Amino acid sequence: MFALMNDILLTGGGDLPGYLWIALISSVKFILAVPASYIFGNSFLLTILITSLGGISGILFFHYLSRYVIFSDGFGFHIYFRALEQLTGFTIIPSAASETRSPFGRRNRLLVRLIRRYGLTGIIILTPVLLSIPLGTILTYRFTSGRVGSLIMLCFSVVAWSVVLSATGLFF
Repeated sequence: MFALMNDILLTGGGDLPGYLWIALISSVKFILAVPASYIFGNSFLLTILITSLGGISGILFFHYLSRYVIFSDGFGFHIYFRALEQLTGFTIIPSAASETRSPFGRRNRLLVRLIRRYGLTGIIILTPVLLSIPLGTILTYRFTSGRVGSLIMLCFSVVAWSVVLSATGLFF
């Protein structure tokens, strides 16, 4: 078992920092990670493995970030900003521009139109390639209240797109 994993990792052509960069890219903007992996000289299976693990780790990170920091009305939100104020010594006060800004900008209208047209399934399918993983994960959390099923579907979508994009990358 360990020999097989060792062969997969060592014959990929890259090294650990390269793998970590590809995983970091795939955790934020997934569609750029597959070409980057092939540029580093990684094999087909290694590309699928690295981009899938990076995408899934990005989904988990942004899911729990949105759970405890962004959409939290109580405990996590206040602890995060109180700790940030104590570490930096600055008091966090919202600016006047952020309070007067209209929530109906071009980007928000586009997101609402996407959600109404394609629903949650469309968001889950389009998250790795069209939307970014942070935006898709936060939208999914917002509209499903953090159900585990939506998290599993997002992870499945990342793995499926990793296979599709890696197979497509073999031809180019």
